[in-house]
Amino acid sequence: MIYHPSMDRVRVLIDGLVLKQAVRDVASTKPDLSDQALIYFHSQDFFNLCSRNEIDGEGICLSVRKLIDFPNMSRKKIASQIVKVIDKSFAGGELNTSL
Repeated sequence: MIYHPSMDRVRVLIDGLVLKQAVRDVASTKPDLSDQALIYFHSQDFFNLCSRNEIDGEGICLSVRKLIDFPNMSRKKIASQIVKVIDKSFAGGELNTSL
């Protein structure tokens, strides 16, 4: 594989998209999907993503655990707010730009 500097940016964008979808999945009304997303937030893959992007994995886990205590409608609204924060802050706001 030939390395190109834009590959780092693409990886960051993909990592951000994975993180945002996992947050949305936690808020899902489908119990199996929500449970799988919660498991992801405790996986080595998740902590590798956090390490790679220099973000606080433990803090995210705590927020996600608190998210599941809310009713479904509130969960979805809160998850949307979390996704907006990820958009603005993940990798210096790069998630708001196109490839």
